[in-house]
Amino acid sequence: MTAALSLCPHIALGRHRRARADRPGAGIVPPGSHGDKPDRYLLGITRAYRTRFIPEHGFTVYLPAPFKTVHTYVYGPDGRLRPATDTR
Repeated sequence: MTAALSLCPHIALGRHRRARADRPGAGIVPPGSHGDKPDRYLLGITRAYRTRFIPEHGFTVYLPAPFKTVHTYVYGPDGRLRPATDTR
């Protein structure tokens, strides 16, 4: 469940470089996104979810059931994501 927190460079590193301008899709911010990174990430663990297709945007969203557990991650002084002490 926590693989994306270490495998995705955009999430794992606080100051990850953006893709070079000559790469396909570079500089494109998806609809509904602002491009800024949060100072913390929450990983909610749930046992169920529903999906809903949004035809005007052409994608599916996942709507989770209430979380059983929530883990909080923050960027440390070294710029890497680490578990926060306020995880519940």
